[in-house]
Amino acid sequence: MKKGKPNILLFIMDDQTPGTINYLGNKHISTPNLDKLAKDGVYFRPYTTVPVCTPGRAELLTGRTAFRNGCRWFNEPIHPEITLLPQALNKEGYYCCHIGKWHNDRHPLDLGNKEAHGVFAVQPEVNGKYGCEIKNDFYNDDHRHIFTYMDGDEECTGHNTELLCSDAIKFIDRAPEDQPWFCYVALHSPHDPRTAPEPWAGMYDDMMPPLPENFMPEHPFNNGDMMVRDERLAGFPRKQDEIRRHRADYYAMISHHDHWIGRVIRHLETTGQKENTIIIFTSDHGLAVGSHGLMGKENLYEHSARVPLIFSGPGIDKNKRYDKECLCGHYDFIPTLFELIGLEVPVSSEGISYLDVLKGVNKTVRETICAGYRRCMRMARDERYKLIHYPLVDRYQLFDLIKDPEETNDLLISWRRIEEVRCTPPLPEDNDSEGTIGIGNKESVHNIPYIPALPINEVDSIVLRLQSTLSEWQNEMNDPIGKNN
Repeated sequence: MKKGKPNILLFIMDDQTPGTINYLGNKHISTPNLDKLAKDGVYFRPYTTVPVCTPGRAELLTGRTAFRNGCRWFNEPIHPEITLLPQALNKEGYYCCHIGKWHNDRHPLDLGNKEAHGVFAVQPEVNGKYGCEIKNDFYNDDHRHIFTYMDGDEECTGHNTELLCSDAIKFIDRAPEDQPWFCYVALHSPHDPRTAPEPWAGMYDDMMPPLPENFMPEHPFNNGDMMVRDERLAGFPRKQDEIRRHRADYYAMISHHDHWIGRVIRHLETTGQKENTIIIFTSDHGLAVGSHGLMGKENLYEHSARVPLIFSGPGIDKNKRYDKECLCGHYDFIPTLFELIGLEVPVSSEGISYLDVLKGVNKTVRETICAGYRRCMRMARDERYKLIHYPLVDRYQLFDLIKDPEETNDLLISWRRIEEVRCTPPLPEDNDSEGTIGIGNKESVHNIPYIPALPINEVDSIVLRLQSTLSEWQNEMNDPIGKNN
């Protein structure tokens, strides 16, 4: 086929946490097609500033943080002066097609897309709230991912993953040959209700996924939004069997959409277009599903605030991963993509390109990164340490993400901050419990001193540094909860 600007095929999931791809470390899940994509490309783990559907997608579409693009929560409109991703690509000669979940204000057809199929915009009750008619294409959603909608004169009914991937296959067949194209495929999977069809539904029944390493029956304290919708999907306290069932259903949804993404990519190859197409896989945010006693994404732990991101295609290295070293955000995606394909970055984008990282030149583009969820949480981190502040309960957490990537050892827990050297005398030597540790033994474990992971002055210095980083970011973002929080 004619060479030129590469085509772009972007898959964006709903609720997929980074640790759900077999090749990248999770041996309990089957994702052969995402495995192949990761082997053929470069893997990142960007942050999303507000880990909720609408703000997460808005960051990807605008190249700005949620605090700078107008969309920090559901049903908040993106600032109209911002050039969105399909608008910018359209101006550069791309034929743009939107398929699936939109979940932001206005309609994809009003924002640079020439086609739109299976659009889920916003809740019907907010139609027209922002001065334009917003409508969903589907008219029957039975809350089991079975959708019905009209695509032209054709009525489509089925599991939304299969319908939307089939729409992507149809688009590939009719994509223009005389100009590059951009196809944005936004699946609803693996968002609950987690109802994959068979054989995927029962795929993990005989060997249920293990609990996450950071499983807790309950979150250790009130984070300010403990009864948000997602947290009511499982009982309190969390029971191990229930969480494993949730994770099995979650993995089933991911394995199901992995299969259909594979079908789309194979069709792209069959039509001879794959060699000139950049394939991108990502999500709007992550999810807890039992981690830290939480079920949803509405928190700033790594499992929820970060997303998987794979770039694969012409001019992109194979089998590389920069997810540990590179600090970047979803709002850095637009400048990275535009520099990758040799286009001028839209003026309204405020992100930083990590193309040099993608090319293997640098390890990161940011020394620090921050995020915030409603009025409940703020986060700042550097290359090693991460500080989370909970303003509504005036509590902090500090994690060493190199030694403790699962965030299980809060360095600010008060009773573990102070060195403990007092000794308890061992019990008498004639105790008849011979050989039992700590009984009748002069080297008893009762006499072992406690030394904190870090000296208290070092911990306090880290906290002050990250508090300063967070305060500067809050000033820059005009954060409504106040720069001193």
